[in-house]
Amino acid sequence: MSKKILLEKANVENIQTMEVYRREGGYRSLEKALKMAPNDIVEEVKRSGLRGRGGAGFPTGLKWSFLAKPEGVERYLVCNADESEPGTFKDRYLMEFLPHLLIEGMIVSSFAVGSNVSYIYIRGEYEWVTDILDAAIDEARKAGFLGKNILGSGFDCEIYIHRGAGAYICGEETGLLESLEGKRGLPRIKPPFPAVKGLWDCPTVVNNVETIASVVSIINEGGDAYARIGVGKSTGTKLISACGNINKPGVYEIDMTISVEEFIYSDEYCGGIANGKKLKACVPGGSSVPILPASLLLTTAKGEKRLMNYESLSDGGFATGSMMGSGGFEVLDEDQCIVRHTLSLARFYHHESCGQCSPCREGTGWMEKILQKIEHGKGEMKDIDLLWDIQRKIEGNTICPLGEAAAWPVAAAIRHFRDEFEWHILNPKECLVRNYGLGKYAEALITS
Repeated sequence: MSKKILLEKANVENIQTMEVYRREGGYRSLEKALKMAPNDIVEEVKRSGLRGRGGAGFPTGLKWSFLAKPEGVERYLVCNADESEPGTFKDRYLMEFLPHLLIEGMIVSSFAVGSNVSYIYIRGEYEWVTDILDAAIDEARKAGFLGKNILGSGFDCEIYIHRGAGAYICGEETGLLESLEGKRGLPRIKPPFPAVKGLWDCPTVVNNVETIASVVSIINEGGDAYARIGVGKSTGTKLISACGNINKPGVYEIDMTISVEEFIYSDEYCGGIANGKKLKACVPGGSSVPILPASLLLTTAKGEKRLMNYESLSDGGFATGSMMGSGGFEVLDEDQCIVRHTLSLARFYHHESCGQCSPCREGTGWMEKILQKIEHGKGEMKDIDLLWDIQRKIEGNTICPLGEAAAWPVAAAIRHFRDEFEWHILNPKECLVRNYGLGKYAEALITS
């Protein structure tokens, strides 16, 4: 049984309330942190090895230390709760069942970085979660944990919630800041980085929900204790959103020493592939990371068991590896169509592109059209090479990572499943029958 840090109290009845959360030891880290110097908190987070849990995996304490501190200028902490990555839902789980854990982490982190006004930017569709967080913030304020002179420390802090309008692009931190300022959520050119010029041109730290919630345990138990969990640079625990063709979909907390094989097949986690099917492939870190076939998913390029951590999942680069990403673990069984799956993702990224960069604006549309052509039985062999060329010209040529997020799934699908693309092109009728059956829609496609 893996050690639980974040979800240890998730099943305690009424843990969403201040009364029960306090009874279970809540807000101890805040009481401890307010007796520490802010720089000491930053150093504790550095010692913990905590990496950003939103996807990039950048060291959190190091990110905090980059924050500019000009005299007389406000600093801001912004929690990125705009969880819009397909296949990822662990932040929603934390906010829904442990809202005070996030609020406590927000206050401690705000004190550490010197933010007196902090924000939670939440996905617009999470309306009911917003209500839960609003109630928790109100309880924290009434208990004296928010507002003026918190616990007599002289530190003032307020937390406000801002609901987005359902745009995936606002998960990118500068697009989020633009939206928070009331503008269209278009990512900014960097530098300057938010640590220097962020919200309203002030120094700003943006961290995601899981990252901020993890700070509570680090302060309570110490950075060294947190660092002893996990392996190498993958310290602490990680929340995984497991979904797809598995027996037990859900949110799991792992310590990043377990193997991918154990995570998929053990009863403690996913419980194996549903309906007795075989494993075909997996997207291990949310829709934007490269898909891996079963052979590369379970074993690294070095022939070792692949582990559920940052280094092991990326072993060998994209030729043989993928990324931990946001922890959206999507499992595909032997009956799933890779071309259809890739088309679904391409359609999403085309829809969510902000249109600011030509390679992304035009390229995502081209990829969707070509994939749709192949999937609907009208593809040509040259379309595969054209897809490869388009994704190559998107990657690295956009202001924000949405271009890479759209390109990588297509590249990985062709790299590992080119034979399946070729089968679609050479067997259009069988492809349509397999995917859609012999209904009117499939017949119309076949005869058109």
